[in-house]
Amino acid sequence: MLDKCLDSINSANKRQHWKLVLVHQIGFNAVQNVVHKNLSKIDILVTVRPNFDFPLGNINYNRILGTSICFDQLGAKYLLSIEEDNLISKDALNFISFACEKYKDNKFFRGVNLGSIEFGNSISKEGYSLLRSGLHGSAGVITKQTWDKIKKKGLFRFDLNNKQKAWDSQIEFYLKTGFMVTPNRSRNLDLGAGGAFAPKSITDPYFQKIAKSWYKSRSSAEINYRRIQIKHSWRKDVIVFKRIHNVFYMLRMYSLATKFIRSVRLTNFVKKIIS
Repeated sequence: MLDKCLDSINSANKRQHWKLVLVHQIGFNAVQNVVHKNLSKIDILVTVRPNFDFPLGNINYNRILGTSICFDQLGAKYLLSIEEDNLISKDALNFISFACEKYKDNKFFRGVNLGSIEFGNSISKEGYSLLRSGLHGSAGVITKQTWDKIKKKGLFRFDLNNKQKAWDSQIEFYLKTGFMVTPNRSRNLDLGAGGAFAPKSITDPYFQKIAKSWYKSRSSAEINYRRIQIKHSWRKDVIVFKRIHNVFYMLRMYSLATKFIRSVRLTNFVKKIIS
């Protein structure tokens, strides 16, 4: 999976404008061999030992470490984090650069998700939507501005020994105060069946839908991306971004406000308004 992942990244259009940083957790000979095979294509290799005796602890630690290195030491403007059992489309890096340039001055822009499970003749390769969503851990982008806010709010400072909390769930409420640019046809192909938190079989509907949505192209031709807002069915709580809903998502950032809303039974009322 790692070999295929690296190949998809290094084959992507405009790869030469990006730096590839690989966080390698040692301990698996097969992975070690793949890393050595691809050393010439890896710009920066970060080697770590397992810090925890359970998968989620290591996933959280390695992700936060890699993100911090890219933003705080390397000065990244935006960062695509991709898990080793995923592929990206030929135009994925182009799409990310387009989105980050177009929305860089929009204070509600949080990042880019590459995944989609929407498919069919009506779903064009050019289209994308603005969604209130968390970050796709398999292949998602946050900007430097988003990272700075996350650090300021201390959203990555949590107990890494906690076997229940994933790093991306910690920042979800903040990301939902704005929008994630999301392609209507997936630019990410998840192949991670049987992974730590993935369905066991590649025949699971999740994998089948993302495979049908995946935009696979060998062409280097430029695509004229345009906003074609559609409803995405990734999760029920992923909804179209509308400014009129901002107040509800800002309130959810504060625990006291959330408790008040629940205490006066406003939850269903709010859900109806934002659905």
